[in-house]
Amino acid sequence: MLMLWGGVDARGVPRLDPSFVLDGSPHIPVSGGPHLIAGRDARGSDLFSLRFEMPEVADGDGSSSFVFFLPAREEWADLLASITLAGPGGSFTLDRNTDLPMAILRSPETGQIRRFVRNLPPGPEARAVAARLAAEKGFELSFSRGIPDPADWRR
Repeated sequence: MLMLWGGVDARGVPRLDPSFVLDGSPHIPVSGGPHLIAGRDARGSDLFSLRFEMPEVADGDGSSSFVFFLPAREEWADLLASITLAGPGGSFTLDRNTDLPMAILRSPETGQIRRFVRNLPPGPEARAVAARLAAEKGFELSFSRGIPDPADWRR
């Protein structure tokens, strides 16, 4: 599954968190709404496109968030060049140049997510830092800077 997640702040400005390839069950939005999330290849052709209504966070400040698990196609590993979230408040794009390193640490026995690791150093050092942390805790590592690396799709 391709994990797509993000939201909008209280002013409606969109954001996306780094996407990941994870095992899981599909969870896709009910069709329709003012927000669009689309994955495109390097030529700008759609690989996927989902229109949806973003739920407001109950105890938030007017912000909203979402998480989707989209069934991923094998060819996306090499083709997916960008993911864009667009809505009334603007748009936000992740691409192969995005450097928002993040890690997900999972239990090797259950696959359950045990920790999200943000605030990793930028650049190539981020994956090494995340790998050391996962090894110290005995967890499996999923890593992304924005768009999953092709090798991460083939685990």
